[in-house]
Amino acid sequence: MISPEQLRRYPFFCCISEEALKEAAMISDEVIAEAGKTLFSEGDRAETMYILVDGEVDIKYTLGNGEQRTIDTLVAGDIVVWSTLVEPHRCTANGVARGACKLISINGPKLRELCEKNPDLGYRMLISVTQLLAARLDGARVQLATV
Repeated sequence: MISPEQLRRYPFFCCISEEALKEAAMISDEVIAEAGKTLFSEGDRAETMYILVDGEVDIKYTLGNGEQRTIDTLVAGDIVVWSTLVEPHRCTANGVARGACKLISINGPKLRELCEKNPDLGYRMLISVTQLLAARLDGARVQLATV
């Protein structure tokens, strides 16, 4: 468990009730990932969502020839493994720690329950995931334009 104050720093947790914030903190932990560690792989069940506290995570797609191409680099404050909130709850890419990273891990199934119970949190998470997906799509367009 982490402190509710740690979560309140992030936009999707800033304006929810104290009770919901405490519940979210109870299903969250702090984790460290060493440089080069694969946090998730394409096709994995998305059981844990992360908030990147410090460091960078490369998001990579595996091309048809097996080559992995970095399509985005996430930085502090970003959501990692958005698929936790979106059915079918499968990772759509690979995530690799670029250097040592500090993250907050959040239990996915319990977070989904909390979002259903607390519409304010669910709405904020929906907005954050939508913004992230829009940015990722723009990044993919740029990647395709340079190929």
